Amino acid sequence: MGNWKQLLIVFGLIRLNASYVNLALKKAAWQRYPFHTTPWAADLAVDGRYTDLSAGGGQCAISEAGRFIAEWRVDLGKVFSIQSVKIRHRTENLPWDDRNQYPSRFLGFSVYISNTTNKDDGTLCFKDTKFTVYTIPNPVNITCRTDGRYVTFYNNRTHPPYPIGYSSYAFADLCEVEVYGCPISGFYGENCSIPCPQNCQDPHCDIVTGACLGCDAEYFGQTCGEQCKNNTYGSKCSNVCKHCINGEQCDHVNGSCPNGCAKGTYGDKCDIACPTGYYGYDCQDNCSINCGVPGRCDRVTGRCEDGCQIGWKTPKCDTECEGTFGDNCSNACGFCFEKEHCHPINRTCINGCDSGYKGQQCTQMCNNSTYGPNCSMTCGNCLYLYGEQCHHVTGQCPRGCIDGFTGARCLLLKDGSQYLYPVIYSSSAALGVIFLLVIIINLFRIRRCWNGSHGNKQNTYESSKPVVPDHIYESTKEGNTDYHELGEFRDESNYDKLL
Repeated sequence: MGNWKQLLIVFGLIRLNASYVNLALKKAAWQRYPFHTTPWAADLAVDGRYTDLSAGGGQCAISEAGRFIAEWRVDLGKVFSIQSVKIRHRTENLPWDDRNQYPSRFLGFSVYISNTTNKDDGTLCFKDTKFTVYTIPNPVNITCRTDGRYVTFYNNRTHPPYPIGYSSYAFADLCEVEVYGCPISGFYGENCSIPCPQNCQDPHCDIVTGACLGCDAEYFGQTCGEQCKNNTYGSKCSNVCKHCINGEQCDHVNGSCPNGCAKGTYGDKCDIACPTGYYGYDCQDNCSINCGVPGRCDRVTGRCEDGCQIGWKTPKCDTECEGTFGDNCSNACGFCFEKEHCHPINRTCINGCDSGYKGQQCTQMCNNSTYGPNCSMTCGNCLYLYGEQCHHVTGQCPRGCIDGFTGARCLLLKDGSQYLYPVIYSSSAALGVIFLLVIIINLFRIRRCWNGSHGNKQNTYESSKPVVPDHIYESTKEGNTDYHELGEFRDESNYDKLL
């Protein structure tokens, strides 16, 4: 096989920059199934010597023959940013071509980079599926831009059949394994002089581009320069925010809600539902005891389960019926005094009824020819044809008045005088009769006294009056008839009139 084949680079041949160093040099190594009695230990593959690629040269690590699994591993001591892995295989210092028996042992190998000794925890950098004894290069350069601590060479012959040219058993005939990368973690570039972006995990980044190989918990993007958004948080922004107020973005690191929780939840992350009996922001509100099921309501809105108890308004059952009563406040109050609200449960009007109504619930109109406040007014002289009465509030007559009366309430006599309300008239008449009797009795007493006094005066007068000639008296009597008539009128007029 020509020398040009040895320059072939798997997955792209790269020029090793002097700034990248061999991180595996003289580091601790391990291999499965070593030859315990021969000088082919695992650390010979990282001793920096590869001038003699034969078993007798003392520069190669060789695994035990007749095994179906071959595995070798180097520990870099800590995690580094790695650019490539270079492997020099045993040749016995013979030309590397199809006549050499060792290319068949190399076919089908894999290279892993991991942070633990378990290769499957890490990254599979390369798995040979296409090489033949004619095409496999030696040395082989494998580009593997990742970060890790352990570099593992692995091969097996556990699942035959294998392609033509493969050896029957697995071998790890490694004369030198070189792992190139930046000697200081957290840097990248040709001279390993550019710091990885601030939010790269650990921090580690692609040794060439600087793209983060992982982000701190709260960031994402190639350079981890973007905080979690769209209601996500945490590692790789893989967690979903819960119920922050107004749907706000939670803290991109820990998922807490900086401005509090939406209604119905509480807790740092607003991920706990309100317990039974509470609702609203941070579950600070109590469900009403007037709910259909007391103390049970929607934890977001406070709307009561099964409606409200009688006398309370939906949806929260925290307000009594106003102007209504009963189940769901669906029934109207009666005509309570000055439009006051009735009792929300039994409909009674606490301060009585409006004018024209009566009863505890003030739903009955005045009847029996009454109207007005407390139905205390009596209808006037209305004309009734079908058993109706005056208006229960105003007292107006619906069909006019009976003969002899006029006015809206038929209280006026047609001759223009005022007709008093029957109740008031009856009361006034009774008082008038009593007053008249008192006057008559007093007048009667006065007259008796007057008559007695007048008789005494007459006797005195008769005995003391002078003698007048008869012809003078007669002439006076005959000539003064007006005076005589007046005297008769005065003697009886007042008494007779009162009777």
